Amino acid sequence: MGKEVLETSLTPHITVTECLGDLVVRGSDEPEIALHLRDRGLGEAGLEREGETFTLTARDDCKLTCPAGTTLTIQVVRGDLKIEGVQGPVAIDQVYGDVRLRNLGPVALQQAYGDVSIHSIQGDLQVQSILRDARIRAVTGRVSLDQVGSDLRADGIEGGLVAEQVGADAALGPPFTAGATYRLHVGSDLSITIPPDASLRLALQAGGGVRSRLPDLELEAGEGSETTGVMGDGEAELVAEAGGRIVLRPEEPGTGVPDLDFLADLEGLGPLIEAQMTERMADMMARLEDRLGRIDDEAIRRQVDRAAEQARRAAERATQKARRVAEREAERARLRAERADRRWRRASGLRQTAARPSPVSNEERLRVLRMVEEGKLSPQEAADLLDALENG
Repeated sequence: MGKEVLETSLTPHITVTECLGDLVVRGSDEPEIALHLRDRGLGEAGLEREGETFTLTARDDCKLTCPAGTTLTIQVVRGDLKIEGVQGPVAIDQVYGDVRLRNLGPVALQQAYGDVSIHSIQGDLQVQSILRDARIRAVTGRVSLDQVGSDLRADGIEGGLVAEQVGADAALGPPFTAGATYRLHVGSDLSITIPPDASLRLALQAGGGVRSRLPDLELEAGEGSETTGVMGDGEAELVAEAGGRIVLRPEEPGTGVPDLDFLADLEGLGPLIEAQMTERMADMMARLEDRLGRIDDEAIRRQVDRAAEQARRAAERATQKARRVAEREAERARLRAERADRRWRRASGLRQTAARPSPVSNEERLRVLRMVEEGKLSPQEAADLLDALENG
């Protein structure tokens, strides 16, 4: 693996013109930029400097560590993109794989062709187009989404939300901040979780009707097919239109779309798999180096050395693939749990006397997770098992 380190200020500007593989960017407290290239070394990247402005082009997977105050511009990433801990403005043009953003300052994303997961943004979030699913949590500013191709789940949005077009289902959770507007246009079903102390005005239109499970909310028929209602003083505004059903439900334990501890743990399987693979690779390399030291023939030594390097590269690629698979399966498991919840709610609306299955205990979830860690179940199988336990 090649590495290059450049000293810089705490607030440089970095532009990644193109990365042909996966790109990982992490912020740090050090006044330096560290560039790591996975396979063939620094010849696979061009890093140019002009004062405190840096331009990077990488022809393979790339990891970049930079000061937390960096202003970051990403033009094209052909693989997956992951950014963590960068507090300066982040602008992303085009990502062909999945996008994972954590603990960032203001973010602008133009287009992502894979799934997008965003958590803990200090400032505004602007997104033009996400082709697949989007999961957005904990944004202090305003969220603007022009288009989400599939499902959207959003909560912890303090500055308001405008989702112009969501192709499939959507779920929205609190808070509903006084003075903020939450506006959504959803192609299928919309689920909204509302706390009992919310101060909120609602204007809703749904092709499949509006259903409320909030005991203190009275809904009224407005103009046309609009349904309106007010909670508290009505200081926040919620305007939503859905092609399917809109369901309003209270925020209380044991209700709503399951946000299972198991799923949070499942998202951590990627780092666990990576650590195990790294440990095994290190052990393998140590044994190879020991045997290599006993060989006198230089030509044979070079052949063994090349074989060891090829094995190391293959193990690293397998590690990254396993990590991505585990993260994707975790998100898909969550979506299956949401759909199972919706199916049950539709059934319960027809049969009010039907008893709801008892929730899965934390102990049962942990047992399933241990089976995944021990290799007895795949993430897919574990998610299906937990879904079956949860929904009877």
